[in-house]
Amino acid sequence: MTRTPTLARTVIAASSWVLGRAIAADSPDDFESPPDQAPAALLPASMVAGTNYHVVDPVRSDGLMRTYVLDSKFGQFEAYGRSALLIRTREIAALNELARTSSVEIVAGGVGRGVESQVETAVAVVAHPVQTVTGIPKGVTHLFHGYVDEGKEAAADLHDSAVSARASGAPASTAAAKGASAAKHYANRYLGVTAAERHWYEKLGVDPYTDNALLRTAIHKTAKVDAAAGFGTRFVGIPSIPGIGDLHQVMDAVYKEDPATIRARSRATLAGYGLESGEIDRWQNTPVLSPTRQLLLLKAAAVLNGVDGRGELFRRAMGLTTDAEAQVYLQSVGLLVLAHRKQAIVAIVPGVWLPAGRRADGHIIVCGAFESVYWTAEVASGEQQIRQALPQGAGARELWLAGTVSAWARAELQARGWQLEAPVP
Repeated sequence: MTRTPTLARTVIAASSWVLGRAIAADSPDDFESPPDQAPAALLPASMVAGTNYHVVDPVRSDGLMRTYVLDSKFGQFEAYGRSALLIRTREIAALNELARTSSVEIVAGGVGRGVESQVETAVAVVAHPVQTVTGIPKGVTHLFHGYVDEGKEAAADLHDSAVSARASGAPASTAAAKGASAAKHYANRYLGVTAAERHWYEKLGVDPYTDNALLRTAIHKTAKVDAAAGFGTRFVGIPSIPGIGDLHQVMDAVYKEDPATIRARSRATLAGYGLESGEIDRWQNTPVLSPTRQLLLLKAAAVLNGVDGRGELFRRAMGLTTDAEAQVYLQSVGLLVLAHRKQAIVAIVPGVWLPAGRRADGHIIVCGAFESVYWTAEVASGEQQIRQALPQGAGARELWLAGTVSAWARAELQARGWQLEAPVP
């Protein structure tokens, strides 16, 4: 059996986490505006354009990440960060492979027409995507306001409501009903991927739990005929994270195992990290934590063997609300793994949403897998919030970033006591 090729370990953020609101007292002159840039100035030629697609000019930044828009024969796709862009280009390559395969054309009317007919309904296509990219996605700013243990709170709510219901003989509470609804939603989204579909995803080398609705539709149709087409090219469209080593075990589980089986097996592991039953339920049913992302986070936690408080990494993940947040969070956990390999981390630091660790000498490491950091009002506000969330009396502070930092942002961060690291795996 042919194995999926080893994954490239890209340390880039694939998501959008913007840091809070602007400080009202500051004037616009106190901050910089991230420039629009041409794709050719940021990317190798092989990523600027490929078969049936090109990256729209200009590329915009929100001060932490760049947003790339791909225009293709299958429609337009948005990628938040270079890592997401790499995945999107490989998904387009998979669509190209499906569209040109005669066995795929067996599906109702041919995949060419079938795929194109799905563009407007299955993919969020905007008429002018670049003009609509404003920088601060909804639902992400809360990640930098300090960490509240939402996982434990949710578990406590479920426990208290269950006790109350038993005592009064009343029906299940609203909290319990929400839990059941979350489980059903998760099952409908992920647990219905069939073995035949996973086989096709493996052949194409893309994530079976991708958020690319167009690709999911095409593979679902293709898997119904289970054609035995042979592909000479492999595309590695799986979101990897830095520092966690060989991913063959993760990939085998993603492609070969039913996600329900994976969930059942991981419960004992999560309990070993100190998560209670209600917390495990919530983590396993968090919509943006696909089975692939859950396996990657479990793998990263395993690599951090011996570090106290690893359960916090899972509790924080319960609060993720968008694919962008989830991708950048996983990449940031990967940076924490790299920091641990450089010099051992002894514990996960509570109180902040970004992955953070403490060394034996008291040094604090905060990890943010951001692609291009500029000193914007949002970044300034977020830095302040993160710093205030750290334990009082903490030692020296290191900020690990995945990409570039403008000279202005570097000076401002260093003036606030941060030692900057930008590791290359």
